[in-house]
Amino acid sequence: MATTSDTTPSKRYGSVIKLKPECYAKYKELHAKVWPEVLDRLTKSNIRNYSIYYHKETGLLFAYLEYIGKNFEADWQAIADDPKTKEWWKINCPLQEPFNWTDPKPLYEGGKGDWFTPMEELFHDGHSAVKFL
Repeated sequence: MATTSDTTPSKRYGSVIKLKPECYAKYKELHAKVWPEVLDRLTKSNIRNYSIYYHKETGLLFAYLEYIGKNFEADWQAIADDPKTKEWWKINCPLQEPFNWTDPKPLYEGGKGDWFTPMEELFHDGHSAVKFL
């Protein structure tokens, strides 16, 4: 596991979801201007280096984040309970197609489960950290 400058161990998470093909432009536009309140909630919940990648041929969104807190479930619940994040999800969730969502309620209405499907990390080479410009 990598460590942060304050010596708190970090954990990496990867997950995937399908983006509806007709929603690519809207999703890209929204994520070019993520609301500051949503970003602030992620920071308060110990999420760092959150990135989302798009694979055109399959329509998949791959999300990557690093977690530096002590209780991921509690921090993620704080994100899910945040009113501005719920508003953000209400706009974004209809653009996506989750693989394993079974709750009758959508994520932004308090549905439980993995909207983005978690992935297993098979390899990580973290021996030579770099600074990004």
